[in-house]
Amino acid sequence: MPKRYLFLFLALAALAGKVPAAYAAGEQVVTYCIDPDWMPYEAMRNGKHIGISADYLDVISKLSHLKFELIPTESWQDSLAAVESGACMVTTMINRTPSRSHFLNFTTPYIEVPNVLVGRNGTPMVQGFEGVGNRIVGVVSGFRHAEYLARYYPDLLTEYVDSEVSGLQKLSKGDIDLMVGSLMGVYSAINAHDFSDLQIVGFAEPFDMLSFGVNKNHAELVPLLNKAISSIPESRKVDIYKRWNAVRQVKQGRYGFVLGIVFIAIALVAVAAWRKRVISSYQRQISQKNDEIESLQSSLLEKNRTLEFLSTRDEVTGLYNRNYFMQKAEEEISRHLRFQSPCTLIAIEITENGNKLRAGAQTDSLCKRLTSACLTTVRDVDITARCEPDKFMILSPQTTLAAGDSLANRLLECLKAEADPTIIFITGVAELQSGQRYSEWNDDLNRALSASRRQGGNVVALAE
Repeated sequence: MPKRYLFLFLALAALAGKVPAAYAAGEQVVTYCIDPDWMPYEAMRNGKHIGISADYLDVISKLSHLKFELIPTESWQDSLAAVESGACMVTTMINRTPSRSHFLNFTTPYIEVPNVLVGRNGTPMVQGFEGVGNRIVGVVSGFRHAEYLARYYPDLLTEYVDSEVSGLQKLSKGDIDLMVGSLMGVYSAINAHDFSDLQIVGFAEPFDMLSFGVNKNHAELVPLLNKAISSIPESRKVDIYKRWNAVRQVKQGRYGFVLGIVFIAIALVAVAAWRKRVISSYQRQISQKNDEIESLQSSLLEKNRTLEFLSTRDEVTGLYNRNYFMQKAEEEISRHLRFQSPCTLIAIEITENGNKLRAGAQTDSLCKRLTSACLTTVRDVDITARCEPDKFMILSPQTTLAAGDSLANRLLECLKAEADPTIIFITGVAELQSGQRYSEWNDDLNRALSASRRQGGNVVALAE
């Protein structure tokens, strides 16, 4: 069979619920990315994949006859970008979120991970995010909690860090007040780096339900992975957990507190396992009716997701729309008033030989092509919107004018590479100034756009 027809054949076979013979024979190489510094869950050490996900991947490879090939990356943010762009086909440990669902399909979760809040010694217990108050919370950029806090706790003061270890280092120095992280990851980092001045001060919702994230171009892998995950013996899962339970390595003087946390974690895992067995038994007894209910629930959930998407997204490109963008800009202005955190606006107007594009199918088609370049260039924390038929805008929190200038230039180069030579991009950058309202901030941005237009376009102009 010619190679160009192979993926079409696999996709049709997946829809029919059948496993192609090529997979059964172990002929398919599946490239994957990991978080290179998230012990004990997964990490890169001397070019080798280690951790809990590595052990699960070894078992799944034997059960599914798939050959997994690691694509090395420097950070979790790089891994997320790689699986989104298709540079790797799957990522091994990821939570389902609304934004990730646009480019990933997810397998059945295979491990549940409690999350905790960490503070310095003497910090009182915190009852979830509702009890954080005015404290600064560190969160790993690109992790599920970055999106979760922005969506459900927009007023919470957060600071993005590159990894759990770097966040704990900032916490130890007093640069932040709390750090949210996974239970075993936090204890592994505390043990490895001797953060004796830190302690767990509470649990953080929601717990992580980690599964494989599969690039939508390789959706045929999902049923194969799900079949392998469901076939893993419970005894093997327990062995993996015991092997990587880093809590055992904490120094002797802290055993009492650590054992209490371990007991709670084991109890939660035991309750989850018992609940799973009870639900499985119940589902076997009423499988037919349960299938009907799940079908209705899936239909309703899909409609709700569609409504949510349409209310905040541009229907042509899938980017955020003007109303959502302005709402987020007002939130950043409020944050700036309270904490003086920097924030930058970037605007890109698309013209043809210097003339404004007209709204229509041709402009929509061009914007669709340019959208991918935008999304692969901006950060996860940035808000990208199509505010007018020929205008993209990017809201960059925690970003100075100089950093915004650098981001705008990278984005401009990517857009120029995707467009015809007749397309000219008018690009401006404006940093939020103290006491400004959105209208004043936007006026600064328009002046920057006028400066770029006077220079003939395809240059980035900064607001003075």
